[in-house]
Amino acid sequence: MPSRTSVSVAQYLFSRIKEVGIRSVHGVPGDYNLASLDYVGKAGLRWIGNCNELNAGYAADGYARVHGISALMTTAGVGELSALNAIAGAYAEYVPIVHIVGQPSLRSQQQKKLLHHSLSDGDFAAISKISQRVTTRSVQIDCAKRAPGVIDDIIGECWNTSRPVSITLPMDMVHTPVLAENLGRPLDLGASTNDIAHEAFAVDAILEALRTAQRPILLVGGYNVRFTKRREVHLLAERLGLPVFLSASGRGIIDEEHPNFNGLYLGDCSDPYVAEKVRSSDLIISVGNIHSDLNVASVAWDFHPSNMVELRDKMIHVRGKQYPGLSSTGLLRALLHRLADVTAVDNRNRKAFQLANGSFETSGANISSIPPAAVNKYRVSKSKLTNCESRNMAHTLSYSEESPLNHDWLWPTLSSWLRPKDTVIAETGTSNFGIWSTKMPHDITFISQYVWGSIGYSLGACQGSAAAVQDSTSPDRRTVLFIGDGSFQFTCQELSTIIKHNLSPIIFVICNQGYTVERLIHGWDESYNDIQEWQPRKLLEVFGADPGSYQTHQVRTMAEFSALLQDPSFNDKQVLRFVQLHMDRDDAPSDLKTLAQQLAARDSNSRDNE
Repeated sequence: MPSRTSVSVAQYLFSRIKEVGIRSVHGVPGDYNLASLDYVGKAGLRWIGNCNELNAGYAADGYARVHGISALMTTAGVGELSALNAIAGAYAEYVPIVHIVGQPSLRSQQQKKLLHHSLSDGDFAAISKISQRVTTRSVQIDCAKRAPGVIDDIIGECWNTSRPVSITLPMDMVHTPVLAENLGRPLDLGASTNDIAHEAFAVDAILEALRTAQRPILLVGGYNVRFTKRREVHLLAERLGLPVFLSASGRGIIDEEHPNFNGLYLGDCSDPYVAEKVRSSDLIISVGNIHSDLNVASVAWDFHPSNMVELRDKMIHVRGKQYPGLSSTGLLRALLHRLADVTAVDNRNRKAFQLANGSFETSGANISSIPPAAVNKYRVSKSKLTNCESRNMAHTLSYSEESPLNHDWLWPTLSSWLRPKDTVIAETGTSNFGIWSTKMPHDITFISQYVWGSIGYSLGACQGSAAAVQDSTSPDRRTVLFIGDGSFQFTCQELSTIIKHNLSPIIFVICNQGYTVERLIHGWDESYNDIQEWQPRKLLEVFGADPGSYQTHQVRTMAEFSALLQDPSFNDKQVLRFVQLHMDRDDAPSDLKTLAQQLAARDSNSRDNE
């Protein structure tokens, strides 16, 4: 006989939150969510109260990018909408967040009472509708009988779509009893099942495209890939044996030490060798990419659909033909299953993956095998360097004692300092373009916003990432943030949260007097691109950090920076480290200058055409 034990709705919800591995819940308390907050600690979860809801959303985003999924709690109306920018960024960038919104009671809503945190029209559903556009699904818990199934389904959808969902929890539903029997069964987090025939047609089309291609490559991005299909992408790279390139968002999906890795494709900012190989390809298998101007470092995506296989969830295109409604994870697994019948693996050398000779059966007609020559001819010679390597080779460590710090020296220097398993976060601005010149070590987690690009995002994301690391089985891994002084002023309060929860990231603040990206695009000397200069290191004391629990450093020269990176007390002590990197206002990474010129030209043309 199944158990008829009951639990409250909130207890059920947080039991499922804990089941997916979440150990910390971010958010801000408000009177409509206070009753549900009582259940966070009871479920064995840590409450991390942030300084405001926007920062909490950024933190939940960072937590999810390290752990795989996260939870955020706000109160209806003011809190819900304050977090919306962060939720929109998570939606654009495929980050799974379960956003739990505390609401007034169902009775109050049905009676359309004029309550605080409302639009003064008695309609709380109107506010929920605003956020629905930037969630993959939004539900209200309004029926005890249906609540367990609704909660299970929406958490599963959050995981599988790798996008935010919203659960509105009215106050009078928090303590309502529901049957606990579902908790005896694990959540179903498996990928959605595709229509077998439709999936087979798509797989046939991909195999046919590979069979006829002479210069195929694999281009990997980071959107809806890291947790839902990273293993499949690795297997695809190995079984096909194709040259692998990463877009800006894809760093860490394929290790840059992988034998098939050939470099970063960064549009017009790519090294010439990489650009030539990608642009001359007659078949680009693109997995997890969004062809936005920042992700591919170009204001235009210049590849013809007939030369593309694009795999992103619910968006499968093969040489211009759409296969709607297919789960890309399911499709990749089906493709790998078929490739297993035609792929020979040379176990003596993992770099020698290639497709075997012979013929194989498809669901349709027989087709000839993909010839090994199509792969082997295009395999990159070991005499060639990836673009990260060539950038680093061009970089020299020679400098005088007083050489001022600059971007084109800084970023390659970091290549030898970063460690395997680091979480590296780069803020929108000089950091997430400068870091293209940094070679990443094995098993890195890289975080940046190349689509949404919300200034100030990275400090909140750093707090969330560090919390996720702290919650993990490897809590000694480093969290490293690079952020500009202008961005830091947006969200500096999260230093307080970092201090409160004894997190120990390494924070580098690039101090160059304002908004460098905006200067490069327009208004180089205009005051609107300036900021009031702070002494940000003093905020650690202001926010209550205990003496000895943190380090602060100021760096102005190459010699000072090199000495800091080699200092064991800086590298090995588990404390918060806060470093100001002072640079000339007019300095910027070379790649950012190139891209900014394109953006400025595009914006100028747009104005001229108005």
